[in-house]
Amino acid sequence: MHAFDSNDYRKRVLAAVERRGGLGESDAFELYDIPLAEAARLSDAEVAARVEAVWAFWQKLRDHPKYRVLAALLVDAHAELSEPLLHTGSRLVEADRVSQLRARREAERYEMLDAAIERLAARHGGIPAAKIPGLEDIGRMGGLTVAEIAARVRRHRIIDEAPAPASPSAVPALNSERRRQIRALLAEYERLLPGDPVPTLLALLGMEFAAAHHTNEIRLRAGALRARTRELPPGRIRVVLDELLIHIGDLLEPGGAMVDAYLLAITETVTDQLRPQVRAAVLVEDLLVAADFDYLLGVAIAAGLDRAAAERILITLTDELGTTVEGREHLAAPSRPGGPAQTSSATTTSTRSTGNGAPSGTGASAGSEFGRNPASSPQGEGPAASGTGDSPGTGGGQRHSGGGVPARGRGEAPEAAQWQRTPYTGEAAGAGTGRPWEAALRAARAALRAGRPREAAGFVADARRGVGDDGLGARSVRAVGEEVERVLAEAAVHWRAAVSCCAGRRFVEALGEHLDFLDRRAADVPNPDPRGAGRELLIGRARAAVMEAGRLFEALPLDPGLRMQAVRAVLEVCADHAEALAALAELQVGAPGTVTVSRKPDGTVVITWLPSRTTQVEYRVTRLLADGSWRVVGRTRGTALEDGGAPTGPAPVYGVVASVSGRASEMARSDGDSDRGTAHGGEPDAAGGGPDGDRPSGMPSVRSLTEQRGLLVFEWPIGITEVMVVARPDAPPVDPEDPRARRWKVTNMRYEIDGGVRIPSEIPRPCHVAVASCRRDATGTLTVAAGFGPDARIRWVR
Repeated sequence: MHAFDSNDYRKRVLAAVERRGGLGESDAFELYDIPLAEAARLSDAEVAARVEAVWAFWQKLRDHPKYRVLAALLVDAHAELSEPLLHTGSRLVEADRVSQLRARREAERYEMLDAAIERLAARHGGIPAAKIPGLEDIGRMGGLTVAEIAARVRRHRIIDEAPAPASPSAVPALNSERRRQIRALLAEYERLLPGDPVPTLLALLGMEFAAAHHTNEIRLRAGALRARTRELPPGRIRVVLDELLIHIGDLLEPGGAMVDAYLLAITETVTDQLRPQVRAAVLVEDLLVAADFDYLLGVAIAAGLDRAAAERILITLTDELGTTVEGREHLAAPSRPGGPAQTSSATTTSTRSTGNGAPSGTGASAGSEFGRNPASSPQGEGPAASGTGDSPGTGGGQRHSGGGVPARGRGEAPEAAQWQRTPYTGEAAGAGTGRPWEAALRAARAALRAGRPREAAGFVADARRGVGDDGLGARSVRAVGEEVERVLAEAAVHWRAAVSCCAGRRFVEALGEHLDFLDRRAADVPNPDPRGAGRELLIGRARAAVMEAGRLFEALPLDPGLRMQAVRAVLEVCADHAEALAALAELQVGAPGTVTVSRKPDGTVVITWLPSRTTQVEYRVTRLLADGSWRVVGRTRGTALEDGGAPTGPAPVYGVVASVSGRASEMARSDGDSDRGTAHGGEPDAAGGGPDGDRPSGMPSVRSLTEQRGLLVFEWPIGITEVMVVARPDAPPVDPEDPRARRWKVTNMRYEIDGGVRIPSEIPRPCHVAVASCRRDATGTLTVAAGFGPDARIRWVR
């Protein structure tokens, strides 16, 4: 084992641990810099010496500007981390566990790259040389080096492709690195200056895709932007704009071929973005239906194209897949030798009409692939009922897809159940195509559209058994199977959220965001908890609670003293009743009366006060410290509290705040000085923070809390380098010490690295989040503000 070098350890180990996300992404052997391969050879004394050396170094780093947070966590976890390493037996067991853990992590690093290589090898019989740069991009996304990617690629046959003859008028290409730089700079610009999306350099100048060759206009606008940039103070936004202006000067201002190269790069990027979505839509309905075409058109325009270019790309992509766009069949390219052939079944499905003359694919839009709900068909009509022709004598209510299957709506016996009992022979199997999996796949799609994903999963399984070695069929079945799995996974999430909402009496959210999804898209998915209530019962309870809350709200008294209690009664029935919450926000909580302080013979200070005029409040008592900050003594629903930790000498100054349902009163102080500063609004400052800071703590408050790109962002107060984030699912946090809330500390360094504050996935959504300032004294003790600033609260729904 090599000698311990603190400088090398900091750069090699701590930097890697910090980059990966902290202790949870590491192990004891790495943290104590003990080679895993030497675990069996090292003596207990050698390991103990290394552990002591590393622990001592951690303690020195507790004030390090970059690693102090990580060092504090390491010191706190030292006993637990080091215990398995100090004895040979436990060390060998831990070494085996860590070996397996590292192997799993290594496999995860290669997961995306291996999946891409596997698909290429299956499709081409090897890896085309032209695809290797793309594989390198995928590998870098997983944190792999070029050497690691090359080693993986060398396991497969490389297919050399003859280069196409260069055209004298060919457009110069932008390399992938320059494209990446431009995308990263534009994304950072959007994050620094929130507003309209800026997908391209043209959008940054306020110009359309079609105006890319208006060179004079581009130069004028670029010059104006440079002048404005020079007026900015030094900072990151100025650096980003300077870099973007360099790219504008290189690519757009010269005009001609360089502009064409940039337009080609935009077009290729958008094409790559749209290709899998078009493929998914076509696999579901065998053509790109009008609703999906319009949706994808909007995606392309939002990515920086104009309408004409976006339409051309979508038409080209459908041509590649051997299909058409509904209503634009005349724009399809003519059949090409060797091009993708369209099967007779696909052609029939695309062109056969329903009883009202509409193409059968129209009602079966693949919109669910893109997060939209396809229009459901009435019973006996639409794609669930017709699409391959009517059976004689049935009046249009029968189908030949599986030998005469009755079409039914939700709640009736599904057509697929009949299909399962019907053999596929002769003419009923589909004009001699001999592909029974197609009928199973149609049944799965129909069940999925009808909101029965579990039933659809059964038919996907049948289709998989019947597809055999049909490559086209396997891709079609896989696409529908992935959609079914996605809906089932979403249903499980919505079930958990619905049960949680109903348990917390958040019935408005339960109905609008979760039970509605289950009713429309997953009607046959039961409650994961077999002992829990079913979907219909939860919907009935939720609707009854919302109606009862509405009735109680209509009867609210006008008297302020009685109105608070009545509003709380409404929220007891339905905790997220919007009108009741708004009414609560307008009400004021009465401050406690005169605060009296006395001391017992044993030194304990007794604080008493007169009750608030508001009923059912909770009182929070704080003590004023010598440095002007406040420390929480305790909470009670009574009107007296004892402080056994009070210093000797004259009695300190105490403050008492009354709170109820997230609302807080003004502070009543034992020295007779009132502290006005309650934040009025939807989510109050529970400790009396004013617009410039938290008065009880003497700290400046966090301001302008908002959400950007899934992160919490806010303005850091001057002199504050740490904050406490507090989250509570059922109501706004009363203060940073709220016992019903989850809280965690964030440093300004972590904030800068992540670009904001991440909300842990285990915290239920939606929830109420607030951020309080923190400060350390000369001894390193962390003091948290007693309350939140007036605009340091937010309701988190992502």
